[in-house]
Parts: sequence; structure tokens; C-alpha cells
Amino acid sequence: MSVSTQHPEYSKHLPKWVMMRDALNDLVKQKNEIYLSKTPGMIVAEREGMDAEGKIYKGYMSRAQYPLWVQDSLRSMNGLLTRLKPEINLVHSQLEILKTQATDDGFGLDQLFVRCCVEALSEGRYGLLVDFDDKGQPYIAMYDALSIINWKTGDVGGRKDSKLIVLQEKHLKEGQDKYGHDKVDRYRELELVDGLYEVNLLDDKGGDIQKFEPAMGVKRLDFIPFVFGGSLDNTPEIDDIPLLTMAKCAIKYYQLSADYFQSLYLTAHPQPYTTGAEQTELKVTGPIVAWQLPQGATCGYLEIQGNGIEKTKSEMESQKNSAVEAGAKVLDSGSNESGEARKARQNDQHASLHTVVKAAAEAIEQACKYCALWLGLDDSEIRFTVPLEFAQDIDPQILAQLSNLMLAGKVSSDTAWSYLQTGKIPERDFEAEQDLIEEDQARMPLSGNTSSSV
Repeated sequence: MSVSTQHPEYSKHLPKWVMMRDALNDLVKQKNEIYLSKTPGMIVAEREGMDAEGKIYKGYMSRAQYPLWVQDSLRSMNGLLTRLKPEINLVHSQLEILKTQATDDGFGLDQLFVRCCVEALSEGRYGLLVDFDDKGQPYIAMYDALSIINWKTGDVGGRKDSKLIVLQEKHLKEGQDKYGHDKVDRYRELELVDGLYEVNLLDDKGGDIQKFEPAMGVKRLDFIPFVFGGSLDNTPEIDDIPLLTMAKCAIKYYQLSADYFQSLYLTAHPQPYTTGAEQTELKVTGPIVAWQLPQGATCGYLEIQGNGIEKTKSEMESQKNSAVEAGAKVLDSGSNESGEARKARQNDQHASLHTVVKAAAEAIEQACKYCALWLGLDDSEIRFTVPLEFAQDIDPQILAQLSNLMLAGKVSSDTAWSYLQTGKIPERDFEAEQDLIEEDQARMPLSGNTSSSV
């Protein structure tokens, strides 16, 4: 096996992560037959040379509509997350820089927290690697689910901990001019060797590029300063993807819309036919063309009745409703129960949002503690917490409607957030609400390190 070997659980979940990335980045239509198969008629037409360039399928695909529900929902949830105010106590002056420059691209812990939550919502997994720059300042590099390709745990000092982690990275290809953007795969191998932390940067064939023995002065770590983050907890096990159901609904809607608009296209364009006339006599058809047929010939139009069109449209609406319900359940239950039973069910559904936020806060706190330990500082008083409380009298139907309106860009995340906290919809004029909606649209955070596996 080589350094590019994937953990069995990674290989199992990879298709879901790829689908989520395609759904979020509006790449579904670009993947052609991966998400939209050709009909048997199209396959036969191409095989028999009647449509060698595949124009029938291209038209079929171009008429289909892919809804950006997942992207819009994540943006709305991001708007909710940015309203949370982390409580940060880093204790030591050497760590204060993390409040403003925690990430490898120069953003603070607040922004890192939002990024962690977004990755957990969209992929259910991420990782945080602690390191120090050339000036000896600590920072935290974030890796998405696709980048963490392999890992092993084992006994480390009497406790179960990571012994090997392999991260896939994209690096600019050497030898190209300054305008080039070609990239190659590199693998960052984090390993405990004889109980001490080492880092190897390898090429795609496993050849050494660089080898590090990270240390602050003479102090080397006896653990790997890497934190696994998830949507439920922070363990190497892979968690569920909260927005996966919505992505599946969006893709199914896209597939149904291809058939729906194809049916409308065929209904609106009847096929003319003739009997008893030579094909060479009928070279042109159209609204300003009259055919002169030989005696005994007939002509007419073949029209489809379109009996299944309404059923297709109805199923499209069903997928849309399912997507809205899935998005609302990330925040709360869609149940019609009332009283204590409804409150108990709401608390269960809150766990989805609660665990994303709670796990992200705990992951960042652990990363900050790793920074302290590496510097030889006491980590016992370091805290990164995010208060998250909801009102107890939330109506799940109203919350679902607010989620739907957020998806459509008709209400702001502040409106939904105020309802979650108070159980009341805030009173404000139309212009003020529009200003908040525009703020939401500008709030999507920058992503972490991106995998090259797709």
C-alpha cells in the first residue's frame, strides 16, 4: 500500500461528500450522466448514428433545472451562526494572537468557528491541525472531509489516541510560469515515531519531499496535535451529514425536472407526418411552408397527450417540500405535537444544531489547548464556549415556513434566529428586513484546505 491509500470508512463515505460538494457548488449539471441518465431512446439514437453528437441529450439536460436549495440553506444557516458570540478565554498572552489570526490564512477564532460549523453541516466532518509559523506564532490549519484520507488510532501513553493521520493537499506544480495554476497532489503524513510527533510531506508516489520534527526549542510533542471535528462529536468516526437529505431532494428534483420540461417541449412541438409522399419532396417544414402532396398522400401531426406531466410536476413539489422539511429539522421538529411531548421532540431535534455548535466549540478549545501545551503552558483554564439557548414555545410549522422563506431569500437569518431565541417574530419594516437579507448574502465564510480527490 502507498501513502495515498484510503481508510475503508473514507472510501465508504466519499460518494456522499462528492455529491454534497457538487450540490453546494452548482456542479450537478456539469457532471452530465452521473446525475442525469440518458433515456433508452437517446442511447439507441446515438448508437445507430442518428444523433452522433448527442444533441438530443444536451437539449434534455439544458432544459432541466437544478435548484440551489442546499447552497441557499447553508447560507441562511451561516447567517444564524454568525449571530452567535463565542466566549473566549485564552489565559496566556502568547495565545492572544489566535483571537485575530488563528487560521493559516489570517482569520480569527470567530471565523474559524463559523467555518467549522459550515463544514459540519455540509460534510459532517473536518479536521484542525495546530502548527507554528516561521515567527513562532501558533495557528490552526483546517482540513475538510475529503482531505483526511487515512488515520489510525492505538494505545498512546495508556490512552486511545491517533498514531497516524494522512492529509491530502494540493500544491502548485513546480516549473510552470508565474501565471500557471496547475496543481499536484501532496500528502502530509502526521505520525508518532518512537512516541514523538513527526511530519512528512510526500509526493503521490510516496517519495519524501520534506521531513519535520516539530519542536518549540528542545520540546517535542508526544501526541499528534490534530483534532477531528464532526456534526455530533469530535472523534475519528465519521458523523452524519445534516444537509444530505436536502441535497438528495435537490438532485431528484433536477432529474424530475428534466422529464417535466422534456414533456412540455414535446407537447409544444407536435411532430408532422405524411403517408404516400416521397421524403425528398418534403425538405422543409414550418409555419410559412405549404406542402404540395401527390394524389392519395395524407399528412397530419403526432401529438402527445401529456397525461403524466402533472404527476411529474406533483412529485417535483413533493421533493421541494421534503427539502424544506429537511432544512427545518436541522433547527427544529416539523411535528404537529403540542405540550410537553412537542417540547421534548423539539429538544431532540435541537440536538442537530446544538451538537454542530457544541462540537465545533470543543474542537477549537482543544486546538487552543494543544497550542498551550506545545508552548509548555498550563491549558487547564483555556476556554472557548458558545452559548446556545432556544425558546421553549417554538411552533414547528412557523419555523418550517421561516426556513422556506430563508431559502427563497424572502426573510433574513436574523428573523429566524430571533424566533428561535424568543418564540416571537421581530417587528421591523420592509427596508430594514431587506438590508438584513443583503447582509446574509455577503456572509459565507472562506473554506478550509480543499482535497484534490475529485
